[in-house]
Parts: sequence; structure tokens; C-alpha cells
Amino acid sequence: MIPLPRKIWLGVLVALAIGALWWLIPSEEERIQQVLEQARASVSSEGKPADGLALLARVSQLTQCLTRDVEIQVDVFGGLSGNLNGVDEVRAAAAGMAQQFPGLKVRLSEIQISELMPTSARATLVAAIDTGSRNGQTAQEFELRFRKWEGRWYISKVATVQALRAR
Repeated sequence: MIPLPRKIWLGVLVALAIGALWWLIPSEEERIQQVLEQARASVSSEGKPADGLALLARVSQLTQCLTRDVEIQVDVFGGLSGNLNGVDEVRAAAAGMAQQFPGLKVRLSEIQISELMPTSARATLVAAIDTGSRNGQTAQEFELRFRKWEGRWYISKVATVQALRAR
């Protein structure tokens, strides 16, 4: 067997190291999905303690996903409607929702990330929302805008794509 020159071995090692980093370091899409999962988990209250401290922790977890000037414009059939501007309004609304719907479940599906730029992105998704009450289930499509700041993605805008309406 002929020994390979050192340059070839070095090249193979560099290629393996780059491949390992590529596999271990999440892509920008995966980082955005992690923010979405953190937001979903903080909004869903199913099976989580309902005491004041736990509620504050979940609301704090949600606000860590948002820009300070976040805009939320939702119109979902079933009464979850309104406009919120700024993280303080979102914090108050999230605390109120968690108390009003202690069994709230949120599932995200059909997540599509587009317009991915170095500091901004857009995502559309379907959120299945179950308030825990009779006839409290709905699915709604949302569009989210993201901004990247100091290497981390934050939700800057949430809007209903098409509101569901009773006919």
C-alpha cells in the first residue's frame, strides 16, 4: 500500500471537519423553526402549571421570541381577534389568554420559510388552536415576519392570512 501524501490527508481532514460543522450547526431555517417552537410551547398551556409564577415564566419565554416593536394583527373565528403593538401589549394579552383558556393547545404545521435574507425572513404556517372548550377548535393560516439581531431571529410581525368566518 502506497502512503498518501500529507497534503491529501490534510485535505480529507479539512473536508470532514467542514462536513461535521455543516451537519452540527443549524441552518437559518432551522433557527427560525426553533423560535417558532419556543413561541408555540410558551403559548400552549396544556398540562402546564397554572400558578402565577409558571404563567410569568411562559409569558417571559414568549416575549424572548419577539422584537420590542412587534405587531400582531389577528382575526380568527371564535373570538381571538385584535391588534397588538409592542411586546408589553403582547405580554398582557398572553397572560390574559392563559388564564381565560387554561387548556389551550397550539400545534403548528405547513411551515414554509421564504424571502430568507441576512437579517429578515418571512414564514407562513397553519396553527391549529384548541381552547379546551366545546367548539373551541380552529385552524388558521398566519404570516410571520422575522428580523435577525445580534445573530438571533425574532418575530417582528404576525398577521392572519385569511380570517375564518361563520357563514
